Amino acid sequence: MSDAEHTRGQVYPIRGGKDGTLPPDGLPRRLAAIVAADIAGYSRLMGRDEEGTHARIKRHRRELIEPSIAEHHGKLIKYTGDGFLAMFDSPVEAVRCAIVIQQSMVGRNASLPLEQRILYRIGIHLGDVIIEPEDIYGEGVNIAARLEGIARPGDLYISGGVYEQIKNKLVCAYQSLGDRQVKNITDPVTVYRVLPDPAALVDARKFNKLVGAVISCVLLLLGAAGGYYFFNTYYAPQRASVPASTVVSNVPEPPRRAGTTASGGNTSGGTKELCCADGTPEGRSCSNGSAEAERDGNTRPLTSDATDGTDFRRHLRDGQQ
Repeated sequence: MSDAEHTRGQVYPIRGGKDGTLPPDGLPRRLAAIVAADIAGYSRLMGRDEEGTHARIKRHRRELIEPSIAEHHGKLIKYTGDGFLAMFDSPVEAVRCAIVIQQSMVGRNASLPLEQRILYRIGIHLGDVIIEPEDIYGEGVNIAARLEGIARPGDLYISGGVYEQIKNKLVCAYQSLGDRQVKNITDPVTVYRVLPDPAALVDARKFNKLVGAVISCVLLLLGAAGGYYFFNTYYAPQRASVPASTVVSNVPEPPRRAGTTASGGNTSGGTKELCCADGTPEGRSCSNGSAEAERDGNTRPLTSDATDGTDFRRHLRDGQQ
C-alpha cells in the first residue's frame, strides 16, 4: 500500500467491506450526490388508468432510468413506489443524468394527452450519507427528498452545494430560488432550478417581470378603489350636510318702494294705498304733470302687491314718459 493510501485511510466499497460485510469500525460514510425523484400526480394517473400507467412506468424504468444511471456512473439504490433513489460519486454526472431523464420524458409525453403525461420531479443534494448494503441514510438523503418535494412537475432542483460544483461545467442555465425552509431540516437550503436550455432562463426572467407588472397593476387598482370608497363614505356626506342657509346667492334683489317691506306690505301697518309713479299717494296730486298724465291715460296705479322688480321698473319708465 502506498504512502498516499496510508494517509487517506482505507476506502470501502458502497456495499461495505470485503464480501459485503460491514467494516470493523462501524457503518461506512461517504460524500455523495443523492438523486431523489418521484412522479407528480401518481395517484391521479393510477385512478384514471391503473394498468396502463403501471405498464408505462415499468417501461420507463427499463428503457430510460436504469440505463441513464448506469451510463453516468451512478448506482440505483431503490425504487420508492412511484419514484427512485440513486447515488453518484460526481455531482456533475448526477445532474447530467437527471437532465437526460427529464428531456427524454418530454419526448415520450409529446404524443399523449395532458392528463396522461408522466412528469418526474427531481431533487439533487451533495451530502454525507451512511452506507448500508441495500440502502443509504442521512441528512443528505433527506434534503434531496425535500428538494424533490418542492420541485414543480418536470423540473430539476439542486442545492447550493451541488450548484457550486457544477456551475461552470455544464451547458445549461440556473435560476436562483433563494433560501427555502424545508420540513425537518434545521437550516434553510439554498435552492436552484436547472434549466437545460439557456434561453429558458431568459423566458423565466420575462415571466417574473410579467408577474411583477400584473401585481403592480392590481395594487394600483385596489388603491384607486379604496380612494373612491373613502371619498364616497366620508367626504361626500360631509359636503351634503352643509346647511342651505350658508349658501350666498349672487342674484341681486329688486329695488324696494319707499314705505314698503320686502314682501310688498306697508311699513306703517295701516291700510294699503296706491302710489303714483313718483311715489306720491294716489289721493294726492302727482307732481311733474301727473294730472296731464292721468288725463292721457299714461299713468298706471301701482298696487300694493306688485313686488316684482321688473314690473316696478316698467311702471316707473311709463310714468316718466
